[in-house]
Amino acid sequence: MIDTATAVDSEGSVSARRTPARANRERIWVRVLVYLACIVIACTTVGPFIWMLSTSFKLPSEAVTFPPQWIPKPFVTENYSYLFNNDILPFGRFFINSAYIAVLVVIGRLFVCSLGAYGFARLDFPGKNAAFVMLLASLMIPDMLTVIPLFSVYTKLHLINTHFPLIVPPIVANTFGTFLMRQFFMGIPKEFEEAALLDGASHLRIFLTIMLPLSKPALATLAGFTFMNSWNDFFNPLIYLTDVNKFTLPAGLAFFQGENATQYTQLMAGTLLSVVPTLILFIAAQRYFIRGISMSGLK
Repeated sequence: MIDTATAVDSEGSVSARRTPARANRERIWVRVLVYLACIVIACTTVGPFIWMLSTSFKLPSEAVTFPPQWIPKPFVTENYSYLFNNDILPFGRFFINSAYIAVLVVIGRLFVCSLGAYGFARLDFPGKNAAFVMLLASLMIPDMLTVIPLFSVYTKLHLINTHFPLIVPPIVANTFGTFLMRQFFMGIPKEFEEAALLDGASHLRIFLTIMLPLSKPALATLAGFTFMNSWNDFFNPLIYLTDVNKFTLPAGLAFFQGENATQYTQLMAGTLLSVVPTLILFIAAQRYFIRGISMSGLK
């Protein structure tokens, strides 16, 4: 006959031996569920992109077939040649307009926002905190509220149908960029600045030779956000531009959507080409982009 205490001890030791194995099984199941969820999310995200890529190489008659045909049969490239050989809708001009506007906005915003952020982060002047609060308060003003006043001003200055409203206002009026750079500058040790001041360096020299080189992650983050916002801007070109040759890519691609019919294959080809620059930018600056988000307090 087995002693009760011995049985209890035996059961306890058995359960103690089984607990790690059970914990390992639970961790494996949790990991499997996480991976399955990631796969579902990835398929949901990548699926439309794959369909866009597939449709750009299809014939117009195969673009809206049901069920969808993922592999084009036949495989054609006329949709891309149509974009660059069309005299009515100059896709090449749309691409160039978007590229040079986005580049100018990125360069200007990086300089203006970083310069203003350095003043808020490092300089002491009367009313600094009040000015920064007012700057943040401007984020609560909806963009739609300023459309009519700005349109009226640009009309009186004869700036309608020019690229001025698409370049200058986004450069000088960006609260988010100033806030982002200020948060990053405040994380840089003041010893760098104090040592430079003891050596007789001016604040402008400190800003150009010390602060900017140390803030490459934040600059890359701001450049990425700025480029994507400017490149994908559809509303402002639609409001301020009237000449087709001055349109940007988002506004130009809208012409492929007619009232009675939509050129799906040409539209998908143009949309795919418009996505390529943002993908290249993100891949090239991914390391700085992620680091800038984590170090500037946006996480």
